[in-house]
Amino acid sequence: MTWIYAFPSWVFAPAAVAVFCAIAAGGLLLVRRYGKAERITHNDVAGPIVGTAGTILAVVLSFMVVVVWQEYDASAGNVQREASAMADLHHLALGLPGPLRAGLQRDLDRYADLIVNDEWPLMEHGGRSLQAHQLAYAIERDLVTYDPPTAHLEALQAQAVRLVETFADARRQRLFDNDQGIPPLMWLAMLTLSAITIAFTYLFRVDNARAHLFMTVGLSAIVAVIFVLIAELDYPFRGDIRIAPDAFVHVQATIHESGYDPAKGDF
Repeated sequence: MTWIYAFPSWVFAPAAVAVFCAIAAGGLLLVRRYGKAERITHNDVAGPIVGTAGTILAVVLSFMVVVVWQEYDASAGNVQREASAMADLHHLALGLPGPLRAGLQRDLDRYADLIVNDEWPLMEHGGRSLQAHQLAYAIERDLVTYDPPTAHLEALQAQAVRLVETFADARRQRLFDNDQGIPPLMWLAMLTLSAITIAFTYLFRVDNARAHLFMTVGLSAIVAVIFVLIAELDYPFRGDIRIAPDAFVHVQATIHESGYDPAKGDF
């Protein structure tokens, strides 16, 4: 379903609702015109069937909305964890020796810049930044290969390595979240269940054709809106409601407000 992100939400959402409603209305009009209404003479026959199908559909769609929202919220929290670990490492570097400190802070500033200006735009199309990947491992390599001369620096090194692992793991999780969506089989199951439920409404005996049409179209619109919501939240780093890199922008602003000059590598 990644193709939907090629369209703005204000275009895709009304179009999806209109298509759902048009198909439902067209089916109802065909049934009322060519079907034999006398086959079902009482609504109490169709009512339990529609109620059961509608309940199952409501449970499935509600479950999917909760799942995609929880994943969206978890992805936002993971981004904050990645940015926080990077900021903590930048501040921790103050206790390291001059050359290592300057190089580490310069690389972290460069890493944040790559995430905001390079990787985030690429993620909108399922991509990732090779430079950010290489720089993250370069930062970890510099810390791991450093040989601390004192116990104090050894403790700082161990803490710094943990922070690097934290933001590296968070980045991997972010990229995984950007690639992982609802399986096509699940989409097919939801669409099939929705079509069956809406089709059952055709079996109701309603003398007023306009009222029957309004009820059927209204149900179709509700289902379509839920489908649009699920689709828009499915990939948290794509589309108009994607998660923004605000956490990294805030880290950059904090670093610069602290007086750090990435060009010179000092304060």
